[in-house]
Amino acid sequence: MLTLFAALSTGACIAAFTLYFAGFGVAGSATPAARLSRLRNAEVAISSAPIVGSLFNLRKRASVNFGGVNLVSANVVQRWRAQLERSGLSLNVREYFMIRIGVAAALVAIGMLLTGQFLIALLFAPVGYWIVGVWVKRKIGARQRKMESQLAEFLQMLGSGLRAGFGLLQAMESATEQLQAPLAIELRRTMRDTAMGSSVEKSLTALNGRVGSSDFDIVITAIMIQRSVGGNLAEILDNVAQTMRERERIRNEIRTLTSQQRMSGYVIGGIPIALVGVFLVVSPDFVKLLFTDSLGRMMIGAALTLEFLGFMVIRKIVNIEV
Repeated sequence: MLTLFAALSTGACIAAFTLYFAGFGVAGSATPAARLSRLRNAEVAISSAPIVGSLFNLRKRASVNFGGVNLVSANVVQRWRAQLERSGLSLNVREYFMIRIGVAAALVAIGMLLTGQFLIALLFAPVGYWIVGVWVKRKIGARQRKMESQLAEFLQMLGSGLRAGFGLLQAMESATEQLQAPLAIELRRTMRDTAMGSSVEKSLTALNGRVGSSDFDIVITAIMIQRSVGGNLAEILDNVAQTMRERERIRNEIRTLTSQQRMSGYVIGGIPIALVGVFLVVSPDFVKLLFTDSLGRMMIGAALTLEFLGFMVIRKIVNIEV
């Protein structure tokens, strides 16, 4: 019976995904004429809007609504747009929301198979919803670190181009041709902004917002100040590049010195969870009272709370800002 219920739940989730991505549930999306009308309205809105009026006007993302009802607040949608933009994922907000709901539903189905208690299985839903958000944030961090590792090389190329007599945009274009993704992608978008009529200041501000890195903020602030008060931009960029290289060297040293502590935090935090999973598979009756008895549920809640607090403390200790 539990297997049948879990299978029906999984099938319903897959069907909902298919219908939602196909366009069902969005008002006015069923007919080709409605789709064409929406595309024309979006084209008019984009053409009448400022070229760099926001951070994401080159890649508009869908809102999260079903049957004309917004499922997520505007502030959350805006934050998700920024996160997806910085992560480099080719997802819109609606797809991201459905993935989070789908993972939560899948964990609930797994919880039903393991525990046999629907109320206990529901506790897995926020975990699945949270895991997807953590994954996106890790993608953002990895992409930012990769761009920051390319930043010193970019500044060196930019300074060399300026000393050779190029203007700022010409030097940026020359450096972009020699760089690789993801920094090259963001720089090409900046060059496209300026080619479409945006000012250099607005394009650089949009680049800073898309990347969301403190290192990029330092570089772009230095360029903006130089364009306002003057000075030798090539020399300024060389000094900034030297600072970036030193910061990257110190970060790598700290990451190496704290690797053992970080791994200890993962291992210590994961051992109790792994043991519970093993006992649920090998001997379910051994841990059944933890899920059926009220005292057992209290013990599980206290254990999860202490596990989370310990993990956050260890992470805070080894997370040294440079």
